[in-house]
Amino acid sequence: MLDWHTIPNASDRLKWYQNKGQLKLNLFLSIIFVGMVLNGYDGSLVSGLQASDAWQADLGYPDGVRLGLLNAIGSISGLVVGPIITYIDENWGRRWGIRFYGYTMLIGSVIGCVAGISGANGYGIFVAGRAIIGLGLASFLMTSLIVVQEITHPRSRESVAASWDSYWILGSVIAAWVNFGCVGYITSSWSWRIPYIIQVPFALYILIMVQFVPETPRFLFAKGREAEAYAFLVEYHGNGDVDDPLVQFEFQEMKDAINAEKAAKAEKWSTILKTRANVHRLGLAALMVFLTIMSGSSIIYYYYTTVFDLVGITDPTTQTGIQAGLSVFTWFCQISAVYIGNFVGLCVSSGVFANASEGNTRAGIATVALVWIYLGFFNCSNPVLYSYPAEVQTFSMRSKGLLVWNTVTQLMSAYTTWVDAIALNSIGYKYYIVYMPLLVIQWVLVYFFMVETKGYTLEEIATVFDGKNPSLSSVQTLPAVEQQGEEGEDTK
Repeated sequence: MLDWHTIPNASDRLKWYQNKGQLKLNLFLSIIFVGMVLNGYDGSLVSGLQASDAWQADLGYPDGVRLGLLNAIGSISGLVVGPIITYIDENWGRRWGIRFYGYTMLIGSVIGCVAGISGANGYGIFVAGRAIIGLGLASFLMTSLIVVQEITHPRSRESVAASWDSYWILGSVIAAWVNFGCVGYITSSWSWRIPYIIQVPFALYILIMVQFVPETPRFLFAKGREAEAYAFLVEYHGNGDVDDPLVQFEFQEMKDAINAEKAAKAEKWSTILKTRANVHRLGLAALMVFLTIMSGSSIIYYYYTTVFDLVGITDPTTQTGIQAGLSVFTWFCQISAVYIGNFVGLCVSSGVFANASEGNTRAGIATVALVWIYLGFFNCSNPVLYSYPAEVQTFSMRSKGLLVWNTVTQLMSAYTTWVDAIALNSIGYKYYIVYMPLLVIQWVLVYFFMVETKGYTLEEIATVFDGKNPSLSSVQTLPAVEQQGEEGEDTK
């Protein structure tokens, strides 16, 4: 099999500032990454707002079930919109999901800021805004994971896809420091309205710039627009060279894979669920969600103020300051590749404080340290957890694979964010114990079912699952692709 890494390409002989096609492509990708920054900002914002006395008063001091619903409503609405976005992505194009995200973030943010106005139901209005935002978040996550995989240059696809979640962390860093400055030092309702309205310019950038993003070449080819698909590869992967060997290889490989999938009617659910390989792909998409959401991280991301309250750290400025530093730390942890949990230590430190007659400051310090350690290791694994669900799917089932991913994501997110609030309110630190056996189960599932994908194109990864025991040794290329590769070698 030809090693595509050795095929000549414009990117091999040009400096980054000379490769105009790659620069344009990076501009398009910036829309995805700004969207992820906004996603991370929004996803981390509400947990910080809970430290605001003004926010609590404007929303009627939500706790337990009401607080859980406030955080879970976005996942519930995201679950509903998933099948609609899948249909749109497959038939109308990938850009619509991103455009819809911009509109919902804009509308939902404005509605949320209205909460707390005299005579209005602050809690109800804020929840309605969260529900609208949830529609767009699900749409963006499903679509952006596909776009990143399908338009990125093959030389950088792995690293770009792996960096996808780091922009979520960057957004959480911004949210943490904005909360620290506003919630910690402003006492009026603007302490939480300023952080919330900051989402508007992000949404406007996405709405404006998405108009300039071309459709992905695989979508164009699948819709019979082969010339446009090839033109995309030439301009953005070959820097305008129509005879670029790597571009020719990419196009031929794409052509053979999509035509074979069309012949097999591989886009139909009835076909997808017939084969063990496809069920394995869908199962891995669901497994990545299980690893991400059912690891206990939701307790810290959504209810860190409650976690700190349990060990006597109750000052809003202190809480938001710790979270701000933690966000920066976890951002750096994205470059690591270790995944481990520390709920045992977190449970012990909280228990020590709860059973001390006058509290125990050492337990509080231990909790802060263990929260940092836990989220540090957790974030080391996130690059794979978010890039993997899209890259293991074939083209014809990629939207449907992301539908499965989104459905499981929203169900698990709704469960954890709702139940976490109720459980923490009822049994406090003892709830941490629930997640400990789940971490052991996750390690076992990863060992037996995950397949290595490093170093291969999307079309090559698709062949990994066809063997009886999927492994990298089963990677094969179609005859037409091999022939194209030999032609590429002749051009060296």
